[in-house]
Amino acid sequence: MKRLLTVLLAAGLVLAMTLPAAAYDENVVDVKGTVFAVDDDGNGNVTAVSVLDAAGEEYFVVHDPIGDQLLKLVDKNVKATGVINVGTDGKKNMKIYKFELFAT
Repeated sequence: MKRLLTVLLAAGLVLAMTLPAAAYDENVVDVKGTVFAVDDDGNGNVTAVSVLDAAGEEYFVVHDPIGDQLLKLVDKNVKATGVINVGTDGKKNMKIYKFELFAT
């Protein structure tokens, strides 16, 4: 019984370690585009944004300390560096590692 529990625990740890890695493509990419508000709290405060590139591809920004900095950059042009995950709904979600403003 103790051995079975140890094996199950080890398998669970391996699975837990591989799932986050599989969630995002490990290829880091740069996306240049304009930040757009995609949701707000009803009081005019932006709560979610996306980056729309020149080809019309939309990348929904993942909420984290770096991604949330873009909430204040609506209608600004950025070059965002990060990884992309395509959800089952076809939406492209981008976890941003860094970004910078750029002029058009």
